[in-house]
Amino acid sequence: MDKIFLRFVSFLYPVLEKTGVDTLQLNEILRIKLLMDNRRPKAMFATRRAASSKPTTRAPWMINFFTILMGFFIGLVLTLNSMPYVGETFYFIIFMVLMALTLISDFTTVLIDPRDQFILLPRPVNDRTVAVSRILHITIYVLRLALLQGLPALVIVGFIDGILAVPVFFIQILEATFLSIFMVNIIYLLLMKAVSPQRFKDIISYFQIGFSVLIFATYYLLPRLINVSVLGHINLLTHWWAYLLPPVWIAALNELLIHSGRSGPITSLLAIIGVTLPLAGLWFVAKVLAPGFNRRLAVISTSDGNTNIATQVKKAGKFNLIEKLSNIIAPEPVENAGFRITWKLAARTREFKMKVYPSLAYVPIYFIYFALNGKGDSISDRWDKLQTGHTYVFLIYLSTFILSAILMNISMSEKYKSSWVYYALPIGEPGKILSGMYKAIITLYFLPYCLVLSIAIVIIWGPQAINDIILAFLVSLIYGLLMALFMVKGLPFSKPVVAKQGGGRMITSLMILALVGGIGFGHYFLMRWEMAIWIAIVPALFINWIMFRYYKRQTWDNIELAEI
Repeated sequence: MDKIFLRFVSFLYPVLEKTGVDTLQLNEILRIKLLMDNRRPKAMFATRRAASSKPTTRAPWMINFFTILMGFFIGLVLTLNSMPYVGETFYFIIFMVLMALTLISDFTTVLIDPRDQFILLPRPVNDRTVAVSRILHITIYVLRLALLQGLPALVIVGFIDGILAVPVFFIQILEATFLSIFMVNIIYLLLMKAVSPQRFKDIISYFQIGFSVLIFATYYLLPRLINVSVLGHINLLTHWWAYLLPPVWIAALNELLIHSGRSGPITSLLAIIGVTLPLAGLWFVAKVLAPGFNRRLAVISTSDGNTNIATQVKKAGKFNLIEKLSNIIAPEPVENAGFRITWKLAARTREFKMKVYPSLAYVPIYFIYFALNGKGDSISDRWDKLQTGHTYVFLIYLSTFILSAILMNISMSEKYKSSWVYYALPIGEPGKILSGMYKAIITLYFLPYCLVLSIAIVIIWGPQAINDIILAFLVSLIYGLLMALFMVKGLPFSKPVVAKQGGGRMITSLMILALVGGIGFGHYFLMRWEMAIWIAIVPALFINWIMFRYYKRQTWDNIELAEI
């Protein structure tokens, strides 16, 4: 397959040579990168292979199987609409979104991976060659996935439009893949030129988070908000803005070649744009954006922060605020230190935010999903039923997923070896560091999030929900302390990132979740008696106080120490 892809890329060499790319160097770089890709273990099933000393060849086949299966479900979109032009437009919208998601998730490890700079930078390899090699490497990487994902659709199109439509649809898949690649590449390369290295990393991270949340919300909420059968009667082409969508350009090729009797000049123009735009995008990247690529990449790889003086002053002001908060919330010196180091690292560490921030959006999405899962005649009927009920209490209890995500990642870091400072200092009570850590994550993430949810609940359901909010928040804190006591055995950011959790820990986590879930349902049945909720707040406060004092007394025997 790699030889076929390299042969296919060789057809672009005459165009690339005119932009200043050294095609001999490009071919060799691509060959070595593809060879390294084949030798690198797949991310999926990596833990299983690490746990077993025997080699396995099932993982690639399983990945291919699930990719084809997903492509089959996406291909069913082609059968929803009676007009092939509209059906293919819907299909390529989904196809290109998934391609863009794959690119975004793998972008930082491919396009801006600085490791091969140590080999290429001392050699006489120009910026254009390096930039184009990375883009073509991504193209081949994604094209493998695209061909597997589009295989079921090729068969479906053959049944819908005949055997002659299959090679045309294959060309359309290539168009969609190249357009997705070059659109994402152009945006990222423009960002590399326009913003600082630190800002560039932050934008990529937040874009990844936002896009993952969008896909998650679309998967859960879209089937509840629209009727899929309605798609069969939608005709996008009656709207002028539809012709600005790239999937329409791609679908125009089928309309032009297979259904030429009903195609017009506009369809022909759109089909030409869909074919020529990927080549124009490659020329634009190589000629305009690639110069200076190596220099920007070197700056990004060595930049851990922004050296702007104004930014430093602004950060200093934030740190003063953090110190004031820490002095009030965690007055003891060791606990104060644990509070401040957890706050600063949790707010700065990009990997930690990538794991925690999506869960902030998942909670309201889950709540809306379950709330709209009734048998109402319409969305408005379900919303009216929701407002008259007491299901809002489960919104606070669902927030425990956020607390769980924070606690499960708060002790892990890719730079865990810096935690030698914990063991070098004469700290006799590490529980105080843990208590400072717990106070920091509650103050930084959980409390503000619950306040926002509480305001929304009071606005929608009224002030009578205040006592339920307080009790649910206290029970959630009890859940957090149970998770901290039994699941979090490391100091803040002091352990390496692991992908596998022991069976015993998993059972413990499920038992804690079942306990808190049982308390939540008990809370729901007690809501008919307002005074009972207010009375239950007192023992909940007392239990929190007792558990926190116990957690604060953790010794070194209770801490899992990482090898540094």
